[in-house]
Amino acid sequence: MLISMTGFGRAECQDGDYSYKAEIRSVNNRFIEINTRLPKAFLDLELPLKKLVKSHCARGSISVTITLANSNGNSGEWEIKPNIPLATQYLDAAKEIQTSLGIEGKVNIESVLGLRDVLKIEPVAIDPAKESLVLNMAESALISLQKMREEEGEHLKKDLLERIDSIAKHAQEIEKRQPEVIQEYKARLKEKVKLLNDGIEIDDSRLAQETAILADRCDITEEVTRFNSHLNQFRKLFESSEPIGRKLEFITQEINREVNTMGSKSSDTELSNLVIEIKSTLEKIREQLQNIE
Repeated sequence: MLISMTGFGRAECQDGDYSYKAEIRSVNNRFIEINTRLPKAFLDLELPLKKLVKSHCARGSISVTITLANSNGNSGEWEIKPNIPLATQYLDAAKEIQTSLGIEGKVNIESVLGLRDVLKIEPVAIDPAKESLVLNMAESALISLQKMREEEGEHLKKDLLERIDSIAKHAQEIEKRQPEVIQEYKARLKEKVKLLNDGIEIDDSRLAQETAILADRCDITEEVTRFNSHLNQFRKLFESSEPIGRKLEFITQEINREVNTMGSKSSDTELSNLVIEIKSTLEKIREQLQNIE
């Protein structure tokens, strides 16, 4: 199956006063790279989440974001707690100063709240049992992500098959054109020699020998055979249930190598143009393969 590396998945759930949301984004990458953004309360889930992602995805740059919110609209990741022991010490010290120096006045709440560290901001303490809830939600988001990647993969598959069919047609034209090139060369050679020899006909055996030398030098039978074999391998890989992106990249390189050899063996303009068309299409295929798992 052909799977794109680009996709997005989301899942949400509600549990008591808290709501949870998982968002997973994926873009292309030669390898697999996983980044997580988690609430402080769930930092211990980084490794289990990465393991979960790897069980679904083989390649791609994948970003996993888990957010937490409570029913009052706050982020849900932090809570503010009073530091009573420290506030008591502040007040006792203030009273001692007031008594020692004979200073009149009262300490109000605004003054106390303004003192350093009287209020503590701490990560919300979440029941460890909620970790399985988060992992299940993340898996739902991954399933959604994979569905999008598979749908995009089907579009890519259709495009690639069309381009491969186009390349195959050009290759057939090259194969068909090759004998014509030899005959045209033979005719041009005969005319050229006749012109240089003031109209005297060239010996047919000598002409046949020169033509045979050219035919041997320009023979692309082996290249065409390997070329067609690579195209068949390319198509057959679409039937695989494993990630095929790297294999397709390798086969594309082999196809390009055979095309280069074909081009180097011919000086015919029409064949050269066909080779250029094939190389242009292969470049577009390579661009598409960058996004296939």
